[in-house]
Amino acid sequence: MSTIKVDTYLTRGGASEIAIDKLKGVTAAGSIVITDTNGNVTTNIQQGLAKFWLSANGAASLDESFNIASGTDNGTGDYTYAITNDMSSIKYSPGANDNTSGNNLLNVFATAAATIRVNSHVADSGTAADNNNLVQGHGDLA
Repeated sequence: MSTIKVDTYLTRGGASEIAIDKLKGVTAAGSIVITDTNGNVTTNIQQGLAKFWLSANGAASLDESFNIASGTDNGTGDYTYAITNDMSSIKYSPGANDNTSGNNLLNVFATAAATIRVNSHVADSGTAADNNNLVQGHGDLA
């Protein structure tokens, strides 16, 4: 195997842009570290990326998604979504936002490594409502 060492990479056009299909770490194949703009703090790319996200317009059917296979409507404002490539355990961090106008809330929780549950309701009354769900999750994939 050959090794190329450079301080600065420039294309023939002068841009420092690299077109590449796959990256992997040298010391650990699944680990690539990015340094902040001041060169002080590093972040592991794989740990910092969202592992799934979805947008559903007031129903279990998906408008757009990443790593989500399908949704199930369990009743008004109650949905379960199947994660395509499972998380490594139930210990992952889901988050959500309601894209419906008004004072609405979403409760999001992991029910298994392969599913996420979303309950949406009107904040003032607590009444279940079919709101627009925007959900994402962070953690380790299986």
